[in-house]
Amino acid sequence: MKKKTGITRRDFVNGISFSLAASVAPIDYLRSQGIDSGYYPPSLSGIRGNHPGSFDHAHKLAFTGSGFINEVQNLGENYDLIIVGGGISGLSAAHFFKERTGKAPKMLILDNHDDFGGHAKRNEFVVNGRTMLAYGGSQSIESPSYYEEVSKNLLLDLGVDVQKFYKAYDFDYFKNRKLEAGMYFNEATYGVSRIVKNVPSFRYDLDYKETIKPENIERVASQMPISDQSKKEFIKLFLDQTDFFPELSLEEKYYLLDNISYENYLRKYHKAGEEVIGLFHSLVWGLWGVGNDSIPAIGCWADGLPGFSGLGFTDNEELNDELIDQENSMYDIDVVDESIRDSMSKNELSDEPYIFHFPDGNATIARLLVRRLIPNSIPGHTMEDIVTAKTNYSMLDKPEQDTNIRLNSTVVSTTNTKDGVEVVYAKEGVFYKIHAKQCILACNNGIIPELCPELPKKQKEALKYNVKVPLVWVQVAMKNWHMLAKNKVYSLQCPNNFYNSFYVDFPVSLGDYQFPQTFEDPVVFMMQHVPTRPNQGYTNREQYRLGRHDILKMTYQDYEDKLFDQLRGMFGSDFNEEDVATITVNRWAHGYSYEYNNLFDAEYFGGEMPESRNDERYPHVIGRKPFGNIAIANSDALGSAFVDAAISQADRAVNELLS
Repeated sequence: MKKKTGITRRDFVNGISFSLAASVAPIDYLRSQGIDSGYYPPSLSGIRGNHPGSFDHAHKLAFTGSGFINEVQNLGENYDLIIVGGGISGLSAAHFFKERTGKAPKMLILDNHDDFGGHAKRNEFVVNGRTMLAYGGSQSIESPSYYEEVSKNLLLDLGVDVQKFYKAYDFDYFKNRKLEAGMYFNEATYGVSRIVKNVPSFRYDLDYKETIKPENIERVASQMPISDQSKKEFIKLFLDQTDFFPELSLEEKYYLLDNISYENYLRKYHKAGEEVIGLFHSLVWGLWGVGNDSIPAIGCWADGLPGFSGLGFTDNEELNDELIDQENSMYDIDVVDESIRDSMSKNELSDEPYIFHFPDGNATIARLLVRRLIPNSIPGHTMEDIVTAKTNYSMLDKPEQDTNIRLNSTVVSTTNTKDGVEVVYAKEGVFYKIHAKQCILACNNGIIPELCPELPKKQKEALKYNVKVPLVWVQVAMKNWHMLAKNKVYSLQCPNNFYNSFYVDFPVSLGDYQFPQTFEDPVVFMMQHVPTRPNQGYTNREQYRLGRHDILKMTYQDYEDKLFDQLRGMFGSDFNEEDVATITVNRWAHGYSYEYNNLFDAEYFGGEMPESRNDERYPHVIGRKPFGNIAIANSDALGSAFVDAAISQADRAVNELLS
């Protein structure tokens, strides 16, 4: 890249400040360069998510124990409730506690990151004078009609009306601009660099019903740079109506597919070769955190991957009457046979389109909660006006307030006392001690045994069973859409690439925020990387641990170099590095909450996992039990990586403390 006067884009986003050392905070670097932007984390780029400095004390505690904690300063602060973790679960717990105590309790929320929201992070970019919003983690409100009542009521209380997304989301946005989704084949693997459009993807994609039509399947197969045999296998995978198990009931088929990987299913029953299997290996990385060699075949069926059309799970003729009555009826899904519905999750059964998305993802839910808890921190009153409202971070921690949020504060110890809980946290290298009557741990389950060493051994082991899914979401702010307009694409799946997917964010315009309308406007697109160890004999949990190490050891420059190399391969000379305004690498070493996988977890239960997620045998149920004046609230506590789980578990934890 050509050098410019002052700080280059690479220097600004990370090349100097973020990869030098964790001790140099992003805000401090800006100020050292004479740029006083105030404290506003959403505008920071470079390495975000689990950013440098956010996990140092937690890792030291996990690896070496608490021996390094000394010279603790007693602040003399006393609270009714201290919450460890400022994500959606922690913020919801504060809301419920305040609501149910019928008074104004004194509460403190501590978080190790420089921003609140947990995985629901907000990314802001200012390009050519226009503010662009994106999400750094938690993406959307998935299947809201299936939420628990307490979660539905909280969203309503916060002013969230999900029906408004049917107008805020522009269903025809990409079609009107002649942009399509597809698949990118790289030269290193396939001998040629090529984009093939309209390749079928997930069942919740709005164009899914169109892309799986036979004529489209045959067309896209003919364009793929794979062997003629692989093309035949690809077509057959979608169109073959063979029932491989005619002697089995639907329940028996479901059980069989829950105990075989999708890769093995394709090999054994469809006789698919390596090329075709490779096309689908990384397709579900972002959903499962592992490839199709480590995912039950039934899970891939639920996500819409091919190979199951002859098994009789769905009725292709019956449509959902309620959806047909909606303004946009392009999204209709097959109706699942009643005999297997009880085996499926709420999200798998959902007949709602995947459109319930704020421009900054679920960061808006976190911001709505913060505004409710600390009204003078974010102006406005509605779900529309909060989209463009700026958080005043200086108002989050004021002595005179009933509720405070203290960022950059890593809790290293929580101990039950005769009159409450003693909490020790580290901030800027100094350890502080504070006290509360009660405490809620709304943090990663995996660190809780280190925070509470007096927990029963069985509970510690159960909490450690949770291994979060590592992943990286890179948001790229471009000065214009020229690259995409020339290639007529907005979304690409990228098999056998470092970044497995590329897509422009959802076309949502809400309140004063308008999604870009022309190809001259700036745009934000996302690329995703998930570290895996396919076909090496590792369980999913083992792969997550190894993958966590992989993404933490990479520098910002590593991510950018791989990003630019892949974009050059995808778009050739149409990709101009000078059009890149800013890059934000949302790195989550501890990402999605662990969700059980029958291929690896059934053994824990003697061969068959319990049906109810609240069964007492589950590690997350054992792990979430209250301990003295301490309760636990997070999505880990339900074994489900969704907003609904985070809220419902906050509800449970608060009820336990107040019962």
